[in-house]
Amino acid sequence: MAGDLLLTGLSGLTAFRNVLNTTAHNIANVNTDGYSRQRVELDARDPQLSGSGYVGRGVNSGNISRLYDQFLSVQFRNSSSAATELDAYFNFASQVDNVLANQNIGLSTALQDFFNAVQGVADDPTSIPARQVLLTEGEVLENRFNTLDNLFSDLSAQVNSNVQGALSDVNNLAEGIATLNQQIVVSSAGGNGAAPNDLLDARDKLIDDLSKLVNVSTNTQENGAINIFIGSGQSLVLGSNFNTLGTQPSGFDPGAVDIVFQQPAGNVIVTKFMTGGRLGGAIRFRNEVLDPAINTLGQVAVTLAFAVNEQHKNGIDLNGNQGLNFFSDLQVGVVNIAGSGSLNISFANTAGLTSSDYSLTTDATNTNYTIRRLSDNTVFTGLVSSGSVTQDGLTFDLTGLAANADFRVRPTRSAAGQFSVVINAADEIAAALPVVSSIPITNTGSGQLNNISINGLLTNTLPPGVSLTYDNSAPPRYIVAGATGGPLAYDPSVNNGDSYTVNVAGFGDISFTLSGQPANTDVITLSDNAGGVGDNRNANLLSSLQTALTLSGGSATFQDVYGQIVADVGRRAQSAESNRAAQQGLLNQTIAAKDSVSGVNLDEEAADLIRFQQAYQAASQVVLTSRTIFDTLLGAFR
Repeated sequence: MAGDLLLTGLSGLTAFRNVLNTTAHNIANVNTDGYSRQRVELDARDPQLSGSGYVGRGVNSGNISRLYDQFLSVQFRNSSSAATELDAYFNFASQVDNVLANQNIGLSTALQDFFNAVQGVADDPTSIPARQVLLTEGEVLENRFNTLDNLFSDLSAQVNSNVQGALSDVNNLAEGIATLNQQIVVSSAGGNGAAPNDLLDARDKLIDDLSKLVNVSTNTQENGAINIFIGSGQSLVLGSNFNTLGTQPSGFDPGAVDIVFQQPAGNVIVTKFMTGGRLGGAIRFRNEVLDPAINTLGQVAVTLAFAVNEQHKNGIDLNGNQGLNFFSDLQVGVVNIAGSGSLNISFANTAGLTSSDYSLTTDATNTNYTIRRLSDNTVFTGLVSSGSVTQDGLTFDLTGLAANADFRVRPTRSAAGQFSVVINAADEIAAALPVVSSIPITNTGSGQLNNISINGLLTNTLPPGVSLTYDNSAPPRYIVAGATGGPLAYDPSVNNGDSYTVNVAGFGDISFTLSGQPANTDVITLSDNAGGVGDNRNANLLSSLQTALTLSGGSATFQDVYGQIVADVGRRAQSAESNRAAQQGLLNQTIAAKDSVSGVNLDEEAADLIRFQQAYQAASQVVLTSRTIFDTLLGAFR
């Protein structure tokens, strides 16, 4: 009996010693990140049959298990990945939003000031100070475009640095998880199936940290090792093996980097599959905010430079010379991805210009080409033998192409950085038009020619002999001399105020409106505007470009498109901020739920410590009692 009592007491001592050790372990790790509370499973020993029934034989301390909920852990990782992605996205997007909307950095004020200066020249075309102000405001506009381009370049570098830093962390975590997988497999095999709880916690902590970098999913093997998949299902860790992620320059954009799985057979690009976490947020920001903002800003730069230059070259300056380019000629960016040959692209017009990038490929026989607009995957095809093709305001010169060519075209990507003022002096501003109209005093009717504009000016001197003579015979019309494009049908009751265009060989197109009631044989003469230093008509046409619908297929002005950039980035930043706050709330709830299961509560552990200490003391009393009984028995037999 004493022996049974002793064994029972010793079982209690052993069990409660384990319980006390586990409780102390919980208390010691109360602030250990990723630690899961542990608990000793106590089981009653099999009873012994006696004459009076089954008599208990004490307690066994079974497995030491950790309080862990797989569902809550998965939920936590998903929430953590989403919250971190939105946080990274918002932090980047808010930087762009703050820059674009800032009056001291943004483009809106500079555009307004530039066109105000153009109007100043139109109001006083002979004023050198007014012309100098226009040059200064042009340089301010250049500085704004260049500053925004530099800021965007810095942001692109930040994104690259963020991606590379995150990948370094991913690789370190992958190696750590693979190492712990191996240790867990060995420990589980050597522990007769007992779970190495602290190793499991360490591994789960690494997986939790990984979820902050990229989306994570897991699969547990029978031996206890865990497989890790990231992004859209790319395998990162398989048992004790792991893949390494890296970066390489993007063939499409040398300023950006692609994420690759580094494999013996060659790198595999997985950029588009990386979702969630810091990586997903940085990549999504680049695709949704940064690249569109850069391209659209470039679209404004190209369209503004193209429109101002074309109009300025149609005028004459204070010295009577034809106007030069006011802004620099901007070049289309072309990157050769594969194949030999060359591709030259120029701006044909800006009315159809988009902010999209393009790809151009040829087949194996260099017979057919395919142009793909990457923003919406619209495809345009044709024959290479056609020599050239114009699409979306771009002229593609196909004569240098070769078989299996693959080019990427970025029409507006670098335009803001290229934008500059190239005119050198105030007297070179072409405020005047090279053509004036005159009406002889011999005319008896009231026919008028107004609103002259020039297109495609080739020289600053109009050849003599250009005139319009009215013929009122059926049908009534103006007979054109010295130019092509006539006769010009003009019935005062029908065509009053209509626009017409004639072409003077070697000079260019002259557009104008006709009005009034001309008499038969009335003449209107067009002549060279020699000495027209006080003429402001070309300056007025330059000023009207501010409100001209020159972008988005003829539906938006320069300020409209820039305003669209500001509004779109602001909307995305605001949406990211709202979603981030909501996701953070969900994450906090998940953390609270996870901690309620796995977290260490010091009050609860302190109470358990007292309770188990008392149990241990009581078990020791059982041992002492068994000893007393045993000593009594020995004394009786002596």
